[in-house]
Amino acid sequence: MLTLVGLAALAAGAGAATDVEALERLWAGIHDSSEQTVVNTDRGVVGWTEGVTHRVRTIVAPVDIPWLGHHVLYLEEFLQDEPDEVRRQMLLQLEPQGPPEVSVRVHLFSLVQPTKWNHLDRRPRLAATLQKGDVAAGDGCDLVLARDGGQFMGGTVGHGCAARAGAGRYLDYQLVIGEDIYWYHRRVLHARNDELSEEVIGYNWFELNAARLFTCRIDWSATGRPADLKPLQRLEVRDQGGRARFATPDGRMLELILHSQDWPFMGERDALILMIQVAGADAPLGSGWAEIDSQQVSLQADWLRVRCGPLVPETDELSGALVAPAYRYPARAPG
Repeated sequence: MLTLVGLAALAAGAGAATDVEALERLWAGIHDSSEQTVVNTDRGVVGWTEGVTHRVRTIVAPVDIPWLGHHVLYLEEFLQDEPDEVRRQMLLQLEPQGPPEVSVRVHLFSLVQPTKWNHLDRRPRLAATLQKGDVAAGDGCDLVLARDGGQFMGGTVGHGCAARAGAGRYLDYQLVIGEDIYWYHRRVLHARNDELSEEVIGYNWFELNAARLFTCRIDWSATGRPADLKPLQRLEVRDQGGRARFATPDGRMLELILHSQDWPFMGERDALILMIQVAGADAPLGSGWAEIDSQQVSLQADWLRVRCGPLVPETDELSGALVAPAYRYPARAPG
């Protein structure tokens, strides 16, 4: 028979498992941050002058690496508009922790050959080749994050996370993740006397909260001829990395992706970017773009047409007429 203590332990364990899934959902996405160097006595980690603020983009996405666990995220960080100059990347293994305190423990793994795995979130075939020898555990650098209302907060525990800035120093890293907040506080301290060597704070970039909700209407042709395009489905996605999957009547699973200011690979101009790809594929089947202030974007092939525009709350309809943008597309249906 289970005692009251045993029942409480089971409940705590179930709560921790639920928290893992909730944290995974909140953490995944594109986080746009203003990062300020508050203290930097020797420019050890970031090499920036005190008081300087930079715009940093952090991409976090689930990756399928079964030998590492069921809840694994890939994190990649770079300065805005420099996506190929990755300054930090790691794998995050999420596990429940508790009792007595219900929380989530995040194990950090660095990549032995970092550049080989750049943009791993968009390369599932490459992720499938990852082996145990390709990663190194961040001993002493686990994060412990506890739920507080709709947010998770916490960080490293103790002095065991050695800083790369130099011998005899440790890293203290604190993090808050929520629906509308992504905040981090990184400090490097001397192990001997806790003297502060470096302090960096990152907080939401103001444009992140300007994401708009779009309605995308999908038409499909059973014959592959444009004249036979018929309404198939309507999906609602946000314009800063919003994704939605849909199935075609012939059994294909496709994914619609919509980007705007969050898209780091078109740094020379702001644009609305629409992509269609086979779910889980590395590259899109087709893409279309429009000027950021045009409000609408579409993509059309012989067998598929997608038209997206901002959702007007009063009418639940697309606003304005859809203007044909520049686009590229596949000539025929895949397969």
